[in-house]
Amino acid sequence: MPPSWKIHDYTPLPQSPDPSSPPRRPQSIKRAIHAVITPTEQLIYHPCFDGYQCARLELPMDWNRTDGQGAKIALAVTKLPDKVPVTDPRYGGPVFLNPGGPGNSEVAMVLNRGKYIQTAVDSAQAPNEPEESRNAGPKYFDIVSFNPRGINNTTPVFSCFRDTAARQAWKLQTEAEGILGSSEGAFDTHWARHEALGLTCTQLQSTGDGMEEAGERETDRILANARKWGSRVDSDAVEAIRLRNRWVPGHEQLQYWGISYGTALGATFAAMQPHRIKRAVIDGVCDADDYYAGAWLTNLQDADAAWRSFFELCSAVGPIVCPFARKGEDVTEAMGRYAKLLATLKSDPVSAPASGERGPDVTTYSDVKTLVLNAVYTPMESFEQVARLLTDLEQRNGSAFADYKYQAQGGGPKPCVVPGENRDDAQTSILCSDMTDIGKTSKDGLRSYWHTLQNQSETLGDSWTEIRFSCIQWKARPKWRFEGPIAGSTSYPVSFVGNAYDPVTPLRNAITMAERFPGSAVLQQNSVGHCSLSGPSLCTGKVTREYFQAGDLPRHGKVCEVDEKPFHVPGLQRRSSLPAADLALMSALRSLAHDEGFAQKSPMRGFF
Repeated sequence: MPPSWKIHDYTPLPQSPDPSSPPRRPQSIKRAIHAVITPTEQLIYHPCFDGYQCARLELPMDWNRTDGQGAKIALAVTKLPDKVPVTDPRYGGPVFLNPGGPGNSEVAMVLNRGKYIQTAVDSAQAPNEPEESRNAGPKYFDIVSFNPRGINNTTPVFSCFRDTAARQAWKLQTEAEGILGSSEGAFDTHWARHEALGLTCTQLQSTGDGMEEAGERETDRILANARKWGSRVDSDAVEAIRLRNRWVPGHEQLQYWGISYGTALGATFAAMQPHRIKRAVIDGVCDADDYYAGAWLTNLQDADAAWRSFFELCSAVGPIVCPFARKGEDVTEAMGRYAKLLATLKSDPVSAPASGERGPDVTTYSDVKTLVLNAVYTPMESFEQVARLLTDLEQRNGSAFADYKYQAQGGGPKPCVVPGENRDDAQTSILCSDMTDIGKTSKDGLRSYWHTLQNQSETLGDSWTEIRFSCIQWKARPKWRFEGPIAGSTSYPVSFVGNAYDPVTPLRNAITMAERFPGSAVLQQNSVGHCSLSGPSLCTGKVTREYFQAGDLPRHGKVCEVDEKPFHVPGLQRRSSLPAADLALMSALRSLAHDEGFAQKSPMRGFF
């Protein structure tokens, strides 16, 4: 057996200081682990973070080079191992995650949320049953993901700024100028600012070995390595297990859960390698054709309805639970009061004196619009806070909002360059390079486009235009791109999932994309928020689990209700009668819905 195939071909790395702590780990520790791993051409895992495994996989910057030369990248990979040995018939293999963004750290998602995701896909049956009763029915999965090129712990890191000070100054200037719609001159200022940034980013990127659409190929390479690892069995393992886990190059089967922008990657992989789809959950679906064209015209159709739900739920629970509510006031009147507050903030921002932690601050129209953007993504975690902050602002009290901004910014400036702070740069690099001829947009054309998005959504139209702004003067193009179509007959049907009121990936996108992959199914979750995990639904959780466990697709027209709504409004109210396995699944889903770490909140949030 070659040395690289040994079962224990890894070396231990420092563990986190508190083994009893929950999955979330200090960022400083997370960043340090991958930095000390030597990149290798074969996937070699090292124990890390009390039960996780980390690796750095060396891959080519340019996949079309055949001479083995050229620049390399070191892909940061993290795995939460399954609960049974690879030799166990119940071993289900790896499930790959992509949390979207683009630019979100997939590694961070596995470290922070991997145990909840594993609960969602693993069998409800405990793995420690007697040996004689084991069978191939229940399955237990590895949870695996990697940071794509340029992101977080993957090196080299792509950055449009030479140091943290320059990036911090740029962000502060951007915040001070305000978002689109905040003033008469905002559009012209945005154009000039993004023109300068686009030219800078392109110049820096052109010094590398070139761009290409690489996410699918890198998934492919990790998948191949994962199956090679899966083929390592003890010499006395039964032949059936050896055959089940044998490595067949080019035919490794993908199990995938893609969220938001991750749905574009998943659909693209399915189109490029339809024969290799074993399971694929495409959750919070973007229209792949619209995405690659750089149009972004199929995202905001339900955004205003998502924000309206805040006022509907607030009115339903009343002022004791939602302080923004007023007795006897209907939803239309509450929305009018919010609109009046916004209009007032344009000319009369709310000031706040310094506190013990932060300096003096001003809450502006732009601040509130950004708050709402965050809220409709993650209503379970955000709506109550939004109600308190809006109520304070109506009373001209800006202290709580100033505290909120301070915490969202990470508690003040960072002293040095650290992995992950280039998130916005990486997002721009991916989005603009994926899009077709995006750099040719004229100023008048972009202004017209802005008005189109404003007409689509009063709530998010201004913010959504920023995506196209970020690609002004973008010149770097992929060395190779998949020309499509993003469609095909996959070896196993795909499960598409969409919320009834998703602010940026409407349900209609799931229906559109499912039609391009024959045999696929669409599951509708009756909730507000971005992607199904934004609202805890035992129904959706069970459908997803059964898909990974047995391949069961939701029936046509299947609709799942949520078990809890924002402001702690009850959903199906059945928790007291749930069996232990369902309670465990529900607990994991609630943790995902309520956790801001999963949401990747603004100002460092990706659009998807």
